[in-house]
Amino acid sequence: MQSFRYRKTVASGDAVPVYVDGIRSAFVKSFGDFAELDSLELFSRVLSALLRRVAIHPHEYDAINAGVVVPQTKNPNLARDAILNLNLPPHIHGATTNMACVSSLHTIAQAAATITQGSPALILAGGVELLSKMPITYSPRATEFLIKFSRARKTLERLKLLKTTRFKDWLPRPPSISEPLTGLTMGQHAEQMAQRNNISRTAQDRYALNSHAKAYAGRDALAAEITPMWVGGKYQRLVQYDDLVRSEIDLATLARLRPAFDRKYGTITAASSSPLTDGAAITLIADQKRAKSLGLVPRAKIVDHMFVGINPYEQLLIAPALIIPALMRKHKLTYKDVDLFEVHEAFAAQVLSCQQALASKEFCQQHFGDSNAIGAIPEDKLNVNGGAIAIGHPFGASGARLVMTMVNELHRRDKTLGLIAGCAAGGMGAGMLIERIS
Repeated sequence: MQSFRYRKTVASGDAVPVYVDGIRSAFVKSFGDFAELDSLELFSRVLSALLRRVAIHPHEYDAINAGVVVPQTKNPNLARDAILNLNLPPHIHGATTNMACVSSLHTIAQAAATITQGSPALILAGGVELLSKMPITYSPRATEFLIKFSRARKTLERLKLLKTTRFKDWLPRPPSISEPLTGLTMGQHAEQMAQRNNISRTAQDRYALNSHAKAYAGRDALAAEITPMWVGGKYQRLVQYDDLVRSEIDLATLARLRPAFDRKYGTITAASSSPLTDGAAITLIADQKRAKSLGLVPRAKIVDHMFVGINPYEQLLIAPALIIPALMRKHKLTYKDVDLFEVHEAFAAQVLSCQQALASKEFCQQHFGDSNAIGAIPEDKLNVNGGAIAIGHPFGASGARLVMTMVNELHRRDKTLGLIAGCAAGGMGAGMLIERIS
């Protein structure tokens, strides 16, 4: 068996967290090209691709942080399992996080916080979601029966137990993405926001169409983030592009779609919602001084990050309208100072509600105690390569994709400062301020 030696000395650092590199799989429609994989394999493949590209000794890495929202039961700590699966040095720490749609943004923030606190670490942070393989649950009676049956030691005891079970106990329960406290799905909450803020069906359709148009125009930039991947029996299919982006749709086509969550009165359709998506993404976050000592070239500083909770009964997905002004106020920034914004697109109605709230003096007074609203994000700075409505939204990986896209776009445009914001189930939100390193 190969032996591993632990470091005898701690490398020196400067407590400045930086983004070094990142890579992702294509984001593909669930039950499609990645359906034959599992989360561990998909995450491991993307992780392996980044390790090969960075090309430093695996002993240099300290941890892997992974975000997963719908975990497969055989890999509860997927990050650690990926370390062992790839035969990486066993000293590497693995932690798996579930913070809904901002999970991988949280893994990156955790890495940055570790470094800021003085640990000169190299941390691989990202996430994965394979909604093609959602775990199926059964009734509590079925679970109780299985536990008792497994504990029974005598045949007669097991036969008696069989008489207590009923057919209906074994009917599988379909996966639910409803909020545990409110009982409503994300789409139903988004419908409430659309109604409350008077976001019209036409406005949502226009926003969705624009997201696809931006993503199609930026397809080369997005493709540069992706590691190609062979899938299928005998690996006969190469997956190297996001497959949800559409160039052929128009407003007339979108107008014919039926509402998805409220058939009678709703305004949200499948086209104005982020689709069920499979995908994985990973970034390398490092202490700046240590990264440079290893010959790595940092591409951006993680200046700050922030997380917030809101009342889920009010506007579940409104958190970006809190995060963005809070970060900008903290750092005394205006829209002239911030070059690009990446705002997670759960639904068109959600982004449009956030834009409205950012411009609302009443909203600002309610949440900040003053009426100094910063205004809506300028359109030419918002999600310039499209967003999750077009690109897709693998829950555990989207945050890392936002960071990756932001850093790459700051370099492509020779810009300096970017702000990322996302909403999540449970009434949560996350934000991150990124500064390009020239």
